[in-house]
Amino acid sequence: MAAAATAAAASWLKGPRGVFRTLVRSSLSSASSSSSWSDDLLRQMDRRDAWDRFYTAKEKGASRPGHFDWFFSYEDVSGFLLSFLQSSPAGRTQILDVGCGTSALSLGLFRDSPRQLHISCLDFSPPAIDSLRQLVRESPPPGHPLSELHCYLADATALTSTFEEGSFHLVLDKGTCDTLLRCPQGPGRAKTLVSECLRVLRPTGNLLQFSDEDPDARVPFLEQAGRVKVTVKEIAHIGGICYYAYILSPDSSGTSGAVK
Repeated sequence: MAAAATAAAASWLKGPRGVFRTLVRSSLSSASSSSSWSDDLLRQMDRRDAWDRFYTAKEKGASRPGHFDWFFSYEDVSGFLLSFLQSSPAGRTQILDVGCGTSALSLGLFRDSPRQLHISCLDFSPPAIDSLRQLVRESPPPGHPLSELHCYLADATALTSTFEEGSFHLVLDKGTCDTLLRCPQGPGRAKTLVSECLRVLRPTGNLLQFSDEDPDARVPFLEQAGRVKVTVKEIAHIGGICYYAYILSPDSSGTSGAVK
């Protein structure tokens, strides 16, 4: 299993698949300046200083910060996410968004969910967190009057330095694992991310990864990294690309499978 996971990840790293293909398209289409900073980012996606330059350049000259979303927009998956939250236990739902950047994902849930949510958005880039905090201040009221959203400047591969184990019902990862799989250390750092996400989950919680990487490559890696069952669901087809939700739970066991 370990050999299969390593081979699958190595194969993905060699070609213009997955996040590499999508980030090129998304970053260039959403940029207001030249592509030099996006080229810089694509070469160093695991480095904080590269992301700092990315977000600083993106907001340069703008009157207010804007969202930057990889893969797809919040609206593309809002129905899936809001439905997914219905399976959470009654009471306040604790959610962690790792490597959030300035994505609209958590702010959308904060605004639209009628459930009481406590959302923690985490990123290691100060410019991203600064912009997200401003977006939160300007956000419409939450869907539930007692919902809260907080931003944290921290490393997604060291979550237990910021949060206690077993803290969250749901951990969201939209592209963060893909970023680490593109870095020189490859699957090693991505494996640490998966392990940390599972550690801060409650026993009945879920890690929800969004990616355009094919299940044939991602599932063996996740099974080896998390040592849990992985459920796969196709969630969107946009621009000819299929996007997947990979669902992991600390208390799951058995054989991984697909849910159409």
